[in-house]
Amino acid sequence: MAVTCLQGGLNAGSHFHEVWIRDLNTFLLPALEAVPPQQVRGALLEFLHFQGEDGNIPDGVVAEQQHDAYYKNFQRAASLPGRMAMKHTVSADQESSFVQAVVRYVRGTGDRSLLEERVGGLSCLDRMEAAMDFLWRCRWSAAHGLICNAATLDWHDVQPEDTHGLEMTAATHRAVGVYSNALALLALDDLLSLNALSAAAAGRWQQRSGALALAIRKVLWDAKRGKFVPHRYLEEGSPFPPELDEDAIFFPLGTALAVRAGLLTAEETARSWAATLEAVRRAGAASVGFSPWPPYPAGCYAAKGIQPWGYANGGDWTWWGAQIVAAYAQAGYLLEGYEALLPMVNRVLRDREFFEWYDRFNVPAGKREVPAGTQGNQGWGALALGASQFRGAAGTLIQAIDLLHSLARQA
Repeated sequence: MAVTCLQGGLNAGSHFHEVWIRDLNTFLLPALEAVPPQQVRGALLEFLHFQGEDGNIPDGVVAEQQHDAYYKNFQRAASLPGRMAMKHTVSADQESSFVQAVVRYVRGTGDRSLLEERVGGLSCLDRMEAAMDFLWRCRWSAAHGLICNAATLDWHDVQPEDTHGLEMTAATHRAVGVYSNALALLALDDLLSLNALSAAAAGRWQQRSGALALAIRKVLWDAKRGKFVPHRYLEEGSPFPPELDEDAIFFPLGTALAVRAGLLTAEETARSWAATLEAVRRAGAASVGFSPWPPYPAGCYAAKGIQPWGYANGGDWTWWGAQIVAAYAQAGYLLEGYEALLPMVNRVLRDREFFEWYDRFNVPAGKREVPAGTQGNQGWGALALGASQFRGAAGTLIQAIDLLHSLARQA
């Protein structure tokens, strides 16, 4: 089922025409089994035609006639007519996602020639370094020693201050958080693993990686609560009401990436896994793809789709749940990971489809049918519609299954 889904293309899903780098990065390896590798190679190179002079990488690339006007911050490139790209400036994960995607392509195909492919006079490898440099130059909080972005929800790309929420404005409360920084740490590990950089460049990135790992622990880890805080703000004040104890909110995916990056001790990892399961239990959700716990209260995010129990604020995503399982399985939670993956596998088999996300009653987003005995969707606020044939869910789920098989054989 997953291979069939991935054969449909590299766009994210049924109502997405765009190839999103955040999504592609997560399903690129299984996509290499479903579509010609040259198609994946070409998609990665397209992003470089839209790379900014400062090194930034856009979120998505799409055919001009299929551009969704909702994405306002778009650009064209003379070197790639007929295509457009969008950049959501509230996020700081596009560059790390691109670097990881290229490394995964090289590992999956053995095609190192991509690193030397030139776009606009610069090699892909040079542009990968420029992308990571962008984070240190243009998305950097010197006071924290960390990469910053808007006050987004764990991995998500919507800020709280306005209904559109995709571009930083004068009203943005810039913040540092674990997701963007742990992802950058993993991307640097991948970049260094290529053994393609000069000795001087490798030394510089190793130094930055070490400093970043220390800063994540120092600034974001709350030892008393045994969890990462959601945000630390660059300027004084928070976008949320003073009565909200934001530090009590748990971000499962950013935490899982930190586990993958080796930032937590065995005891802290155990506590984080327990917190992930407790969040699912208390929410009454179906899988560990549920996030965050507790959801931000009504009115905290101006966008209607980010109201409590909807979309990224209480939705249940196989796309991210499978990656959480993989992170903890690699940390030794093999049987626990198997048990946690089953609800995600079972609902795909039940629905015969890879849906983008589910509500806490395990109903695919956008579906009106509600299981007997549940309360339905009343009072949840507007829910964002979810895509079907969602390739992030298909790709990460089968990668998690393959990982569990591999780890079980080694046990």
